Amino acid sequence: MMFNKLKLILKDLRKSNKIKCIFIGNTVKKESSSFNISFIRESSKFIYSSIIIYNDSYAKKICNYIDGKVDYVFVDSEKKTISKNYKNLVNLEKSVKTNIKKTKVFTYKGNDLTVQAAETFLNSFYLNDVRGVGGKKVLIIGSGNIGFKIGLKLTENGSKVYLNRKNKRKLKNIVKTINIVKPIGTSSTAKEISNYSKILNEIDILIGATSGLPAITKQDVLKFKKKLLILDIGKGIFFKDALKFAISKKIVVYRLDVTPAYNSYLENILSTKKLNYENNSRIVKIKGFMAAKKGILTEKNTLIVDNLRKPKKLYGVSDGFGSFKKINLKTFINLKNKIIKK
Repeated sequence: MMFNKLKLILKDLRKSNKIKCIFIGNTVKKESSSFNISFIRESSKFIYSSIIIYNDSYAKKICNYIDGKVDYVFVDSEKKTISKNYKNLVNLEKSVKTNIKKTKVFTYKGNDLTVQAAETFLNSFYLNDVRGVGGKKVLIIGSGNIGFKIGLKLTENGSKVYLNRKNKRKLKNIVKTINIVKPIGTSSTAKEISNYSKILNEIDILIGATSGLPAITKQDVLKFKKKLLILDIGKGIFFKDALKFAISKKIVVYRLDVTPAYNSYLENILSTKKLNYENNSRIVKIKGFMAAKKGILTEKNTLIVDNLRKPKKLYGVSDGFGSFKKINLKTFINLKNKIIKK
């Protein structure tokens, strides 16, 4: 059944003239199926879908099936135990790279893209607020990998962050870690909270980062502030009756859409690939001048250009230590006119 769905997804991808991609990730969640396929997403240049594997034995089968049918395969580099038959971690990255022979393979971190999407959403929501998320009281329910990383980012942004997790020992360590690694100039601190119901009437932002386990009750909804922003990342922070009640009260609950983060990542891959793999390591002579592209350290007085074959831009002159020499405008223009091909 799932392979039939995969066949249809690949058929739709091949109809497009855009760059075709498949993301392959894994999870520790228990599911009845062996893998799941997302709907198709698109950006201006890319069209893609995601496959989440619940059973490691299907990794090879999926790889053999999609190999050569898309332009890029992205595999989650995070090592997780996705099989109950093994005590050790399953190396999905190794499995994909071993079995994909025709399609180009890159890695990604699904959780990090989720965190990026959440941070961007929150900053966009408060775009017209001069302080942004700074000074906002934020409650994060579910302080696992994603909740921890969002907590760190929001603390760095000046939010007053409260974190909750069932495992109190781990929660204590997570909060301690955030307060240790945050920039020394950041005055905001993260705090652990066991009974978050006590502060529901004070918080400005509620983030659900549980692994699909409900936490918010109907009684909790009654304590919400009028302008509370709710972002559900774990997709299930409310008990069913509580969610129904919240909707009846015209309370908007946002479900995080990670599409913008994936689109941004794909653009980043394309740009990085172009920067790093197109003659980037070579230093050549252009009209008597030593020239190189951005991205590598060069000797002093090397010209840094956009293209070694047909340069159209001169970025500067290397100082030999990873930066540009200070030269006057007239000298810069003269160098530019000598090497730029018109």
